[in-house]
Amino acid sequence: MNKVIVSEGSFISRKKFLKEIKKSLGDYELFTFDKDDHYNYVSQIVTEISCFGQNRLFIIKELPKVEAKTDAQARTKVLGYFKKLFPSIPNGNILLFNNIGISAESFLKEVRKYGEVHKTPQKMVKSDARRLVNNYFKKININLSEDVTSLIVDSLNLSGNDVDKDKLYLIIKKFHTYIHGKTKITKEDVYDVCSFSKEFIIWNLYNFFDNKKGCSSVKLITNYLDEAKYFRHEASMLIKSMIWRYGLLLMAKNGINDKIPIEEIKSNILNINKLESSGKAQKIKLKLKKKKDKPIPEYSSKMIDSIMSRNYGVVALTCYTLDRLMLIYHTLNKTLIKIRSGCTDAEIKIAIMVNILVICEKISKKNTVDGVLEHKKEIYGGMYGRNI
Repeated sequence: MNKVIVSEGSFISRKKFLKEIKKSLGDYELFTFDKDDHYNYVSQIVTEISCFGQNRLFIIKELPKVEAKTDAQARTKVLGYFKKLFPSIPNGNILLFNNIGISAESFLKEVRKYGEVHKTPQKMVKSDARRLVNNYFKKININLSEDVTSLIVDSLNLSGNDVDKDKLYLIIKKFHTYIHGKTKITKEDVYDVCSFSKEFIIWNLYNFFDNKKGCSSVKLITNYLDEAKYFRHEASMLIKSMIWRYGLLLMAKNGINDKIPIEEIKSNILNINKLESSGKAQKIKLKLKKKKDKPIPEYSSKMIDSIMSRNYGVVALTCYTLDRLMLIYHTLNKTLIKIRSGCTDAEIKIAIMVNILVICEKISKKNTVDGVLEHKKEIYGGMYGRNI
């Protein structure tokens, strides 16, 4: 029987592995330790034999404490102590390090002398994740379309091709609870459940904008901002994200209208670099943001390619005219200035609604936009009574 085991990886895999260990022990005593326990106390109990002849399972959830100047030194020290402790663990006792995040090969090598290292991948590819989601809900007679399944999986990682297994398990459980009593999960359910994810909200919001879905856009933004801990900050960051995206569309559209070659447009945009600010009030200074002494581009090559071709199923550049993009960009910048200059939460909500009206082509003139933003109190009732 193993005396020492290191278990790392996804929660589901570790849970199944722990169940197998408990089953193999038969009649056993269970002890758990965390950072509140001292190493001296843990080491004493682990090396003791049960008075009743039972097997004993010791689960280390967090490394116990030792005297050290820093956390890093304490971790190194306690792992060194455990390595020396392994030979003293009696038969019938199992010491299990449960997802402590141990990667030091010298420690794992020592563990293998007395037991095993059980590691499972934390990630899974999206195709497997979609299959898992479908199978789970199929067993409980809940219908999902392919679009809904993809939306659920994409909510965990929009840009990559894999997802975290534990996060996938949690979101499946969350959906199961959310749709209790229903036999179908809709896209609206996904937007409601995933309103905590800023990245998910932003990119699906762009899909709504490109397809001129004003009502869906309002609902998505409202759900997100209503749950925001810092409303003003999140509203400001939302507008900045939109400025970033529509600024890119505006530059690309302008280049295409001027019949500039695609590669030249891309090269010109890639030459725009990120800026960072330092200082306060009148002493704020801007400088190039760098990584390893190299300027960081404002837009990645992948992002530029995505709007030049297909962006989440929508040909973004064909959805807007150049005049529309100029009006959108003007309105977004005016809104950000308005937020930063000081206004109430209600005024911020109105300004955001105005931006939705502009993007979804319900407002078409610059002077109308300026009038709405500057004289919002006069149109407050009328705008909210309007069908968008």
